[in-house]
Amino acid sequence: MERFIALVKTLEDGDWGKATACTAWSVRDILAHQCGAYASGTGYGELFRQYLSILKGGKLPEDAINNTQLADRAGKSPMELIAELQVVGPIAARKWAYEFRLVKPVTIPHATAGSLNLRYLMWVTHSRDTWMHRLDICRATGRNFELTAQHDGRIVALVMRDVAKALAKKLDGRGIVFALTGPAGGSWKIGHGQPSAAIQMDALDFNIHASGRFSYEQVRRLATFTGDGALAEAALKNLLVLY
Repeated sequence: MERFIALVKTLEDGDWGKATACTAWSVRDILAHQCGAYASGTGYGELFRQYLSILKGGKLPEDAINNTQLADRAGKSPMELIAELQVVGPIAARKWAYEFRLVKPVTIPHATAGSLNLRYLMWVTHSRDTWMHRLDICRATGRNFELTAQHDGRIVALVMRDVAKALAKKLDGRGIVFALTGPAGGSWKIGHGQPSAAIQMDALDFNIHASGRFSYEQVRRLATFTGDGALAEAALKNLLVLY
């Protein structure tokens, strides 16, 4: 969150309307979404108010919640949104870590993840979402994405844990290696037995694809396959993780 706030403070007037990899959202919309997401962590009242918007419908539960977050902030300027995030962000980070005990055990069905546990959402997914949206803004505005193995590498490692779950039933008992390059990268073996294929690519590009922002055709140009190409192709085509 601190890196996200530091980034948006550097943006200029011409940056806020720029298109992002989240095709329905501008840079300003992403900031508004982050304000809403962290506001949901300030207490049960706001959490339930946002979650009740699921009843209004949407392709995924988060669609309805995201629409509510943006509608709530339709009249706010970027500077007002930054000020809001600076207030609600630290509150939510603390409460997600140590409070909300009544709802953390709750698990709800989810079209992408199969199921979504609220404890995992608060402890892992919210941070991942902020991290990914920081990358969205950097790529949209030409800003540098600050990377360290300690911070960004930890987020990528948790993504790879979910990748393993997502691919568990899609590799037919075979193994595959993901060799992700860059400061946040590393090497992960997914599946069982000796790996029969490997995929090498930049860790950030991998996460853009795993979050649904790249098509298979786009990501294929950025990845190098070795071994069983059909297995590597199937792994990338079937890969979608909740961010």
